[in-house]
Amino acid sequence: MKKLLTVLCGVIIALSLFVTTGNTAKAAGPDDDCTCHNLLPLQGAERNKIVAKLISSDVFKEAKKDLQEDGYKWNGANSIEVYQFEGVTAVGVLFTNKEGIIERHAFVNGDYVGPAPDME
Repeated sequence: MKKLLTVLCGVIIALSLFVTTGNTAKAAGPDDDCTCHNLLPLQGAERNKIVAKLISSDVFKEAKKDLQEDGYKWNGANSIEVYQFEGVTAVGVLFTNKEGIIERHAFVNGDYVGPAPDME
């Protein structure tokens, strides 16, 4: 009888832990004001115009020269990613470092800001 009472109490405790009314942990849904979920790289003619303007700028040429002096290799215009959001144009230019690791370097509104974190 004592074992039956122990098992019964154990079942009641287990059920009270796993079966509850309502949702005890509610995750926050996406903020309706946030547009970051719609952030996709530009493609086509609009992207090509921004890339052409960037690679012909003195800022890009100087940054590219400095990076090449440090042993980086530019991966070409086809690997450039362009993002536009809330009046900001962010361009990610891929370079391969001395160890063969690809790094993204960022230009925001035409100004070089340095290495960018991975976006994956």
